[in-house]
Amino acid sequence: MPHMVASRRRMYSPTSSADDRNAHSRWETFNARTYMLGGLGFILASVLFLPSLSAFHALAAWLFFAASLCYLLVTTHDLYETLRYWYHHHHLGLSGVGELVAVTSYFVASVLFALGSLYFLPGWGWDALGAWCFIIGSVLFLVGAFLNLPQLVKSPTGISMVLFNLTLVTFLIGSTLFLVATIPYLMHFDSQHTSDEVFRLAVGQFIAASILFLFGGIFMFWRLYMMNALPAAVRPNRLSRWLLNKLALDIEQQND
Repeated sequence: MPHMVASRRRMYSPTSSADDRNAHSRWETFNARTYMLGGLGFILASVLFLPSLSAFHALAAWLFFAASLCYLLVTTHDLYETLRYWYHHHHLGLSGVGELVAVTSYFVASVLFALGSLYFLPGWGWDALGAWCFIIGSVLFLVGAFLNLPQLVKSPTGISMVLFNLTLVTFLIGSTLFLVATIPYLMHFDSQHTSDEVFRLAVGQFIAASILFLFGGIFMFWRLYMMNALPAAVRPNRLSRWLLNKLALDIEQQND
């Protein structure tokens, strides 16, 4: 599932100041790993929803629910972080409004996916309600992803922009696939053969979408690594500091 991405400095740690980058980096890493765990859960759950694996549909629904909770944890944290950031930066502006609408869309969509996963449990008879939760949630994910697009032009480096672009592409295509794949669960088929063929195709789209979400998490983690590695790469080491000091001393002696 998509979640909030931004080019501004993020305040990931709920308690640390904006200057404590180590604390924020740890929370950002936790966020990225939790998101990827949810992606793996979605892939496995999607596979278990194949018509030929109907005996495992209850397990698949529970896996969808557990993975949705991983995503919900991430989007809840994103919502808190965004509210906290803009509370300390009083000039909200158009960019801030877009962020707030996007992060709220992601949060509500995550809640709908968690509820929809439970409604798909065998024996409940609420498949249609679960399908509507997935459809509305997918639309909200698309809204959030489109609102995140302006962040592309604010990326600080070229590689960051590329990874940002790849992340949003996986979010947009994955959400669209989930939206389309859920529609057959609102339909009735007279033939069991037709039903199995349609749902096999739908599950294939679920799997593809889940893989895209996982790759979105990988791209985010890669971007996190690159952004954290950049300061270390340009930080002067002992030799470079010695050379700079030697150069400064030589210039000072020449001036004397």
